[in-house]
Amino acid sequence: MSVDGAPGSPAGSGSRRSTALAAFASGVREYARTPVLLALFVFLPAYLIGAFTRLVPATTAPLDVPGGGTQTVELASVYAVFMVPLVGALVGALAGVFLMQTARDADARLVVAGASPASVLLARFGLLAVVGTVVAAVSAGTAATVFVPERPIVLAGATLLAALVYGLLGVLAGLVVDRLAGVYLALFGTMLDIFLVQNPLADPPEYAALLPGHAPVELAVDAGFSADVALSVAGEGLAYLLVVGTVTAIALYGSMRVS
Repeated sequence: MSVDGAPGSPAGSGSRRSTALAAFASGVREYARTPVLLALFVFLPAYLIGAFTRLVPATTAPLDVPGGGTQTVELASVYAVFMVPLVGALVGALAGVFLMQTARDADARLVVAGASPASVLLARFGLLAVVGTVVAAVSAGTAATVFVPERPIVLAGATLLAALVYGLLGVLAGLVVDRLAGVYLALFGTMLDIFLVQNPLADPPEYAALLPGHAPVELAVDAGFSADVALSVAGEGLAYLLVVGTVTAIALYGSMRVS
């Protein structure tokens, strides 16, 4: 017989859901009260992609498309596609850092008050997913004003993947460093990985496939210039997300238990 409020009972499940929803709503309100964060999530992607794609020279460049061979494409089109996962990763990482810095004390209080760590984790991961979805939609929409990709839904999915992976890495960074250091890590980490190492116009080093930006950029380039999308790359990206998500969940769970 189940006891009301026990983990296996309907009341216990409802309590976990209500706790997760309350923590999620609290995080949304925290973001809503911070105009800088709203500008970061919405206006920064539109500004970076819109400005960058209109400033590059009006020329063409050879591009190695994973699913379509080597093509000669407009440079602005390349960066319209390439900047989308880059901006997604950058904003996702910053969101992860800010989420950790603003929610650490609140999460500890929720656990002390009786909330399960699983409910709190669910709320925080849900908040990251919402931020990633907004950034992916804004970024892909802005890029479409310059270049219409072959598979716009896949391009948005690649951006969401980049935002989630780097958002989780931002959460991990927020556990061990302060906000300023976390912001620097987010900025330099995404630029070094995606803008330099994964740049589709350059020859990638051998270790490029080991970095978190590899699968999102490969998917984005495929989605932009090929009707065929490599499912193996999508699987690789999801596996990377699963591993990073598991590590982040364990680290967050440990921090809440210690607190």
